[in-house]
Amino acid sequence: MKRLIVLCLVLVATLTTSVQAQEEASSFAWTEETLELASTLPVQHGGRVKPLSTYAGFQLLRMNGKRTVKTITGERIGPTAWILDCLFRPDAARTYECFRIQNDEVVTAMGVRGEEKRKSDYYSYDDLEDGLNALFGLADAALEVPGDQRSLVQTQALLLASNIRDFRRLIGVMDFGRESLPLLGSPGLTTIFAENHRSGVLVLLEKAPELRELWTGLEGLPANEQQAEQNAATELSTMIDAVLEPTQYTMTLFPPPADAAEDSEWLGIGDAVMLAFADQEAGLECIPAIAALEDLVGLRGNPVGFEQRFAELHEEIVSRAAARGEYDYVPLEVRFYRGDFFYRALLCYLVSFLLCCLSWMLPASKWVTRGIWATLLGGTGLVILGIVLRCIIRERPPVSTLYETILFITAVGVIVAIAIEAMNRQRIAVVVATVLGAGGMFLSMKYELKEAATAGDTMPSLVAVLDTNFWLATHVTTVTMGYAAGLLASLLAHVWLFGQMFGIKLEAKSSYKALTRMIYGVVCFGLLFSVVGTILGGIWANYSWGRFWGWDPKENGALLICLWQLLILHGRMGGYTRDFGLCVLSVVLGVVVVFSWWGVNLLGVGLHSYGFTDGVASILKTTYGVEALVVLMAGAWKLWSPRARLSA
Repeated sequence: MKRLIVLCLVLVATLTTSVQAQEEASSFAWTEETLELASTLPVQHGGRVKPLSTYAGFQLLRMNGKRTVKTITGERIGPTAWILDCLFRPDAARTYECFRIQNDEVVTAMGVRGEEKRKSDYYSYDDLEDGLNALFGLADAALEVPGDQRSLVQTQALLLASNIRDFRRLIGVMDFGRESLPLLGSPGLTTIFAENHRSGVLVLLEKAPELRELWTGLEGLPANEQQAEQNAATELSTMIDAVLEPTQYTMTLFPPPADAAEDSEWLGIGDAVMLAFADQEAGLECIPAIAALEDLVGLRGNPVGFEQRFAELHEEIVSRAAARGEYDYVPLEVRFYRGDFFYRALLCYLVSFLLCCLSWMLPASKWVTRGIWATLLGGTGLVILGIVLRCIIRERPPVSTLYETILFITAVGVIVAIAIEAMNRQRIAVVVATVLGAGGMFLSMKYELKEAATAGDTMPSLVAVLDTNFWLATHVTTVTMGYAAGLLASLLAHVWLFGQMFGIKLEAKSSYKALTRMIYGVVCFGLLFSVVGTILGGIWANYSWGRFWGWDPKENGALLICLWQLLILHGRMGGYTRDFGLCVLSVVLGVVVVFSWWGVNLLGVGLHSYGFTDGVASILKTTYGVEALVVLMAGAWKLWSPRARLSA
């Protein structure tokens, strides 16, 4: 009985000590200078040089849908502190809730369902560790199922398994500096490393000439000694491969020499170690940085010492990147993401919309009107500023990816709506501008999550066919302006139809007539840019692929927009459609634009199949269904409502 009591006391003391250790680890704070240095440290990932903070932010965004993570004490830390913990304090990082699981069936199947967890909740690596074998089994089984036939649980299991593997690699990046290598496994190795008392691979690089001499001279040894040396070399090589393996799947840290080719890839830690061991110049140049990284592993409990050594590492890598002209925009990108322009623009547009609603109750209030314009223009200014900064950072025109089309279409649509409101003062276009702005910013943030999961960034390297700034600035920009006009016309048409169907009286009796004139003008605006953009696209296709037109799905979508806009204008000019018909056709125009913009990418065929939209099929189907319902409601109202014959 006494032994049992003693055992219980020991267990309680052990658990208490463990919890205290975790709390102490989670309360550790990097210095502000260290965080600033880490934020602006250049790395290469996804084919481009970016700040470490950008890389960390998108890793977190992919894992938990946010750029912050909660520690064991409930504190929220940003991406830079998180990635420093992953690299240098992996035991603490394992306790952070950085995995979002949206379906509790996944964790139930893993056997790790916590009673305190909700159906959709956040988990740490330690929370999930006991169920990882089951998770990887689920993921392997899901891979055998075609993508379009996978269940929600299978899709979630695959995503979680991928995130877990990436997290494991991330926390293992610095294993090369913290693991003790088998350096005394043979007489030859013992002779070389007898005086060594350090962990890490740097000692191998320091003794590389002696190791090469030992291993190249094995044939001259007696058979039994030769076998012992070969066995020790195999064991050491296997261990080195194991500790360097995680570095092959994360960011690369070391810029190539200044005289290397412009498109030369940066070196990962493992590549640098191997090249240095082989006595090649590209690897030897990385030895000071490798030494700094190993020192940082030992200094992780000393914030001041860590900061000083990290500053030396930062200077080493930045100077090499700057010598190649690859550091110029890294600080600007850090400021861009800190500015969070598009989220702040969303808030401005939402406030502007709420003020618009308030203005209907207080139509004479000048302060409400000023607030509407201040927040609307402020939000639009933030969007434009964000787009301009992206152009500077990427050295590209404003539209080169599907993500950027959302930003650009939103900006163009809002600007056109503001111009319309400035001309007619009907208080209609200003409301549409706030709705379009808020919707566009919300969509951009949702699609940013998708880009994080697929491309790992919203500023990826372009495929070869898109790598031309002239055609991106002409064809893509003009076509996208046509998209913006089509969507704006559709929104205005919705206002007309719902206003008429529900008998909403606008301020002036002529407001509905003014609204149809707005729609007509926006369609004309859209037709101009759609036609010019489509023709420019044909010229680009002839330049790139040797043919002007090939009935590619994306080309057909652009042509369909032009034809539908021509149908609207000819129907109006010829007297075949009046106000009601113009609005219904404009609603359908919005569907056509959405199909050309997103829908044709789902086909996955054609020369334009480089814009991927996995996961948006259900959203598109919902959009088509809602718009079909709007058209049917409008048709029913036209046929059976006496008011329809008087007003339309």
